[in-house]
Order: sequence, then structure tokens, then C-alpha cells
Amino acid sequence: MKFTFKLSKKWSWIIAICFALASLAYYFKLEALAWYAWHSYKPAAHDNTFHLSNYQVTIDALPIAALKNASGLTHNVERNTLFTVLNQESKIIEFDLQGHIVREVHVKGVDDMEGITHVTGNRYVIADERDNRLILAELDNDAQFLDVTNAPKLRLGVNASGNKNFEGVSWDDNHSRLLVAKERDPKYIMSVSGFFDADVSRPLNIDIKRLDAFDKAIKWSMRDLSSVTFHSETGHLLLLSDESRLIKEYDEEGNALGALALWKGFHGLKAHVPQAEGIAVGSDKSIYIMSEPNLFYVFKPAT
Repeated sequence: MKFTFKLSKKWSWIIAICFALASLAYYFKLEALAWYAWHSYKPAAHDNTFHLSNYQVTIDALPIAALKNASGLTHNVERNTLFTVLNQESKIIEFDLQGHIVREVHVKGVDDMEGITHVTGNRYVIADERDNRLILAELDNDAQFLDVTNAPKLRLGVNASGNKNFEGVSWDDNHSRLLVAKERDPKYIMSVSGFFDADVSRPLNIDIKRLDAFDKAIKWSMRDLSSVTFHSETGHLLLLSDESRLIKEYDEEGNALGALALWKGFHGLKAHVPQAEGIAVGSDKSIYIMSEPNLFYVFKPAT
């Protein structure tokens, strides 16, 4: 006996319209717009937040000519400069807060740098995405060459291969740990403790865990995770999504506290931020964004 199922023309049209609407919503990132509107008009949970809705762009899409495929960003509070990495040329670039290059550092022993974070002094951690490695690097203030071939490394068992692994890394000074953003499929935040301050004369005691408190918060509101930065004064995370063109602020319990949209017309932007790959926060809570291949942005609270 054979059974057949046939939709009426009415239901066929309804399904087609629903599919078209869903496709349009995805294309125009309407879910990100909804989250942005919600955070913009919802009262702040407490005063200890960035109040991202008040930020305005002060440097808008400044091209840094010497950069190609810039990815990741960190603020060195001791030098008051920014650092990014070039994943195809294996370089670390240091530049000032106005986007002027201070120096270029050629790096040996890496394959696909996607993130960098300053920890303290001359010590940095580099994220190598393709090899799933965190690399502890000593970068002298005047160095123009860095060999990390024999530097301490930690391989994370995220994915066996591919380029959807961790995209961002940030040092959490409050808890002496590294925070790592897994880009997507699935996306999540994990913490790594015991790597930076490991004593090579003793057995390693490294703790790697997924921070489940953020899973629900980022599951629907951000399509991917491009970068992460931790702000020690507030204890909050700023997560960056390239695909959603959105920055969101979270407290340590995973509660969303605010959002900043990287779309044309929002916060004074003259055009969309095309491919945001790095985020850093300055001492005055200025927010710095690096967008591939070489565009630099600065957002500051409106006075």
C-alpha cells in the first residue's frame, strides 16, 4: 500500500513565504538587530558596565597600509600601544592608539596566527589556529625578529583540523587565566589556567575547561566569535562577532549587559565594519577594533 502526501497550494505558498522571510532575516542579520535594540533600551543591570549604547566612533575605518590580513588585537597597558598579528605573513605589528605603526616583528615557528594577548612585561600569548596551539612568547621592546620554535606551547584538543577553531585569546588578570574564544560549530568560551605561570621544574598542572555560563548567552545572539577581551576593572568580557557585526558585554555569570553595533549609521559609522577580527580595551575604556585586511577603528564614550 502506497501513501502520498500533497500540500495544498495555500500551504505551499505559506511555506515558501516563511522560507523567504527567514532567508531575508538571516541575510540582513535581523536577529542581531533585535538583540541590539533590546540591550539599547533595557535599563542597565548595574552601573559597573561599559554602557556600550553611548559609544561613538572617533577613528572610522582608518587604513593601515602596511597591514594585510590583520587578525587579533591586544592592548599593552605598560607601553600604551596595540599589537596585532598578520596570519599569512607571520608578523606581529605594534602601533600606537592613533593607528601609526611603531614596529614590525617577523615571527618564526608559527603557522596561522589568529590572536595575541599581552600578559605582563614582555610576555605575550599567541593563538595559532590551524595547529590548535597557544604559544608563550617573550618579545623584547626593541625586537624585530621573534623565534618561537622552542617556546612553551600548549596544544588544545578543539578540532583535529580546520580553521573554525579558536579565534581570540585574552588574559584574565583577575583569575590568572587565559580566555579563549572558539569561533563556531560550536562556538564557546574556555579558560586555560596553569600554562602561563607553569614551573618547568615541576609537573604541569594545567586546567582547561569550557565556561558553560556563556553557552546559552551566545548561542542565539552571536553567529560566530571573532575575538574576546577581558576588562579587569569591571570583570566583564567583550565578545566580538564578525558575522553578526556586533560587540556584546557579559559579566562573569554570562549575563548580557549591552551591545555595540558595527553597522553603517550606528554609533557614527559611515559604513559597515567589513570583517572585524580583533578587539581590545584601553585604560580609559576606549574600544579598539581591527578589521581585515587593514582597517582600524576606535570607539569612545560620548561626552
